[in-house]
Amino acid sequence: MTERLSVDDQGLNAAGTVSTEIAATLAAPAAPSGDPGSQPSHAGVSAIDAALAGVRGRQATRVSDHAQYLKIASGVYRHVDDDGAAAVTRTV
Repeated sequence: MTERLSVDDQGLNAAGTVSTEIAATLAAPAAPSGDPGSQPSHAGVSAIDAALAGVRGRQATRVSDHAQYLKIASGVYRHVDDDGAAAVTRTV
């Protein structure tokens, strides 16, 4: 027996919007750390900061792509569902 398929296209679109906001937050530059410091460990900390900035940038791109996919899926589902409803109406 088949189960009913239900998709919340407005929920998909809302999730896409929230994901876009998250991506923008991830892409925002980190606050400057202030005093560059003269401790020997500063070079290591700077390297880690640079690596983290790179990771944040890649994650921002990934989340942004997913946000676009969610928004596209919402529109496609809505279009297909409306077409299906129109076809049923014509045959009935």
